[in-house]
Amino acid sequence: MSHQEISSHRASDKFESSQVHAKKAFDATTTAAKEVADTAQSAFREGKKELSAAAKDLSHAARATYSSLAEQTATIGQEYCEKACELEAVVTDYVREKPLHSIGIAFGVGLFFGILLSKR
Repeated sequence: MSHQEISSHRASDKFESSQVHAKKAFDATTTAAKEVADTAQSAFREGKKELSAAAKDLSHAARATYSSLAEQTATIGQEYCEKACELEAVVTDYVREKPLHSIGIAFGVGLFFGILLSKR
């Protein structure tokens, strides 16, 4: 075998060896990419499941808070309505018992607000 044949044979061997290494690298990269894709899909599914659960919990919390606030508002509204009715009864009784005093008070309050508003 001549020197040129030996060099050609070595080059051919190196070329085949590089093809084997390239195939192994490609296979390893493909396997790793599949593992990464599987992990990403699994993480996506788990994240989606957890976000869905969080949204449901938030929805339930919002409904409970809304119901609680609605009840509190209704209770406070009822209390103010009762106090307003009591005040109306007191004022009505006072006006019936002392009509001239009531007219004097109304005149004084009206005059006060009239003067106060006319200065603006």
